[in-house]
Amino acid sequence: MQTTRRQTLGLIGAGALAATMPFAPRPARAAGKITVLNWQGYGTDEAWALEAFKAKTGIEVVHDYFSSEPEMLTKLRTNPGAYDVVLINSARTQQAAGEGLIEPIDFSAVANSSGLAPELKDHPNIQFEGKTYGVAWVWGITALAVTEGMAKPDSYAALGDPAHKNKVALFDDAVTSVAIGALLSGQD
Repeated sequence: MQTTRRQTLGLIGAGALAATMPFAPRPARAAGKITVLNWQGYGTDEAWALEAFKAKTGIEVVHDYFSSEPEMLTKLRTNPGAYDVVLINSARTQQAAGEGLIEPIDFSAVANSSGLAPELKDHPNIQFEGKTYGVAWVWGITALAVTEGMAKPDSYAALGDPAHKNKVALFDDAVTSVAIGALLSGQD
């Protein structure tokens, strides 16, 4: 039996589709477990919290960690559908949503979503094409640690004080560093 051009193209297309299936986004949650992609030690992996969550829900939380935001994006790109929850910096939300790496939040499935502050739920940094892709669990926190006995700074301008030359370190995060630089230069 001779196959037609249409049948051949259909078989090639079906084969190509089948070959990509392992890479298609899919729900990550296996029965009784959720997988979280986060910074290590960022709060979701505290033993007491994991134990309490499992005791209340019966669900085990499994973590995968990243050490930089580019690494987080790479993990999302190379492991589509592998994560149920991603703790992503709001500055990266639109990029991840635009690449199809994360899905919008279905607030109808979140029992207490009506209690979320609108300024956080509707913040433009977590919106993409009219949909919300994140829920803030912390917002606007950038710690400033000062050695005991030192004068307590009252603004970021203290970081530029010549008395502190070679004694200031910043978190390796462009978003935070640029924001601090903007504040120091009078931009809001």
